[in-house]
Amino acid sequence: MLELLGGSLLTILHWKYLLPLFLGTLAGVVGGAVPGVTITMTIIVILPFTYGLDPLAGLAAMTGVYVGGSAGGLVTACLLGIPGTPSAIATTFDGFPMARKGEPGRALWLGVWASFFGGLLGGAFLILVTGPLAAIALEFGPWEYFSLFVLAMAMVAGLTESSLVKGLLSTAVGLLITVIGSDPIGNVARFTFGSEFLVSGFPFLPVLIGVFAFAQIMTDIEKFRAPKPMDDGTSASQPTLKVSHIKVIWEILSRPVLLLWSTVVGIVIGVLPAIGGSAANMMAYDQAKKFSSHPEKFGTGTPEGIIASESSWRSAFLVTQ
Repeated sequence: MLELLGGSLLTILHWKYLLPLFLGTLAGVVGGAVPGVTITMTIIVILPFTYGLDPLAGLAAMTGVYVGGSAGGLVTACLLGIPGTPSAIATTFDGFPMARKGEPGRALWLGVWASFFGGLLGGAFLILVTGPLAAIALEFGPWEYFSLFVLAMAMVAGLTESSLVKGLLSTAVGLLITVIGSDPIGNVARFTFGSEFLVSGFPFLPVLIGVFAFAQIMTDIEKFRAPKPMDDGTSASQPTLKVSHIKVIWEILSRPVLLLWSTVVGIVIGVLPAIGGSAANMMAYDQAKKFSSHPEKFGTGTPEGIIASESSWRSAFLVTQ
């Protein structure tokens, strides 16, 4: 196995495969950063450009689009407060406040590098235990899926904390949306009311973007119409995306327990069928907040929230593949 892995790494480092991989990743990041543009849509747009490539180069380009698209959601999550993908929901909680404080570059690159290190750890784990993971996934039955439902309810209870009413209302709305359409596991029609338009249900991404985008746009409009304070003549420093990558990497590596634990949470959630990175980043964020010595700072732009969210979903993403 190690020989095959080494041969594959040497092959992908060749320029005729590395260049399509780089360009595909760049296109995927751009597509994932635009709210509403799904990874599937980005792949469809890029696919015709791969017809002139050999099969391995085309596969490298499509892999780059897929991975880059899944990571592009953190761009709008940090800069606009609107997650571009479901896996960037928890990143919004601290990434956007940090950007509002005048540190958009720090928020963005914290997410990028945390995702990178979480992916490395998740990839190493995946290489070593692929067989046992597949055996666990094949053992899932009705009781296991019911336990996943209970786990989701427990996650909601852990995240609501003091605002239990809001958590119950959010759960009710989420259940109302997800029970419409065909069951993704048993392919049984639920609450379609005899309409063919409801058989496929409501896609999660448009619902997610609608909820976050509408709330954020209304908040921005309210602040825009509010009276602005008088200019005192002092010039404030302009926000910039330029950062010291050494400082950002050290900010992540100086929290090894948080990085490792968030990656483990992502791996555990990623092993479970029908869960994925959208649940892993929420669970890791909740765990990081509970184990933190200053939980009151979460939601105000603390780096721990970004590191936990991005490292966990990336490891979950790799395991689910």
